[in-house]
Amino acid sequence: MKLARKIVFIINPVSGTSQNKPGAEFLRSFFKEDEFEVDVLESKIPGHATSLANDGVNSGANVIIAVGGDGTVNEIARSLHNTNCALGIIPCGSGNGLARHHHISMNVKEAIQIIKQNNVVSHDAASINGQLSFNVSGIGFDAHVAHLFGNNGKRGFNNYVKLVFQEFARYQEQEINVSSKNGNVKQSVFLTAIATASQFGNNAVISPLSNTNDGHTNLTLVRKMSGWQLPSFMYKVFTKQVGKSEFTKQLQDEKFIIDCKNEMPLHLDGEPAGYHKKFVVETIKGALKLIVP
Repeated sequence: MKLARKIVFIINPVSGTSQNKPGAEFLRSFFKEDEFEVDVLESKIPGHATSLANDGVNSGANVIIAVGGDGTVNEIARSLHNTNCALGIIPCGSGNGLARHHHISMNVKEAIQIIKQNNVVSHDAASINGQLSFNVSGIGFDAHVAHLFGNNGKRGFNNYVKLVFQEFARYQEQEINVSSKNGNVKQSVFLTAIATASQFGNNAVISPLSNTNDGHTNLTLVRKMSGWQLPSFMYKVFTKQVGKSEFTKQLQDEKFIIDCKNEMPLHLDGEPAGYHKKFVVETIKGALKLIVP
């Protein structure tokens, strides 16, 4: 008899806007009992998914599935770093940036079929002041919005866009210095995206050159523009042409040190992560095993 593969689903019930997350009976129906051992768990509070994933690894799980958005993926991926346990994704978040980067279907049934095919690839991470990022993190305006978005109790893409336009005029550029083995860059920036993958979510591609297994982290430095220039910039973001914008500078290296004149907000894969004046960014090659199409 074939040995059962142990699969643990971890559902974040508050991710995104949909209240209709797939339930335990539905998820189990795709896996034969004589081939798979399936657990379905639900996270209760921020950070709980990390603990549940740790328990899954310790119990011998082969695959742990994040049923949620990029924040849920990040929480679970932290526990799978440097293990033989692979991560699968059923995208149910507001943006689903990492899933979209890897062309994982937004359809639950199709995402499950991808998991069953079990095509596992190596995926890099970025360590930012010792905290792991697997998609796109950043400092500045996007982190400022992430802090507000995390605290206002309203999820979803439309609410995120409302916050962006509400805060755009208020938030000012900040002076930073970026150093790496390739030299120094000193300038005022509106936001700095720190990326191993390519997009914030909803196909907003801020780092089109990112490759998730090349051993590098990409920075996209964005200067502030006027309100009338914002639509043109956003068009470039959604058409993978942000590198052609006069307001951006793209950097790639294995390690960066970012020194800021003032404390700046940080987000990790869309979730708020405090304020700092210095950011040490180091690439961790092959940090994660990820199931992709």
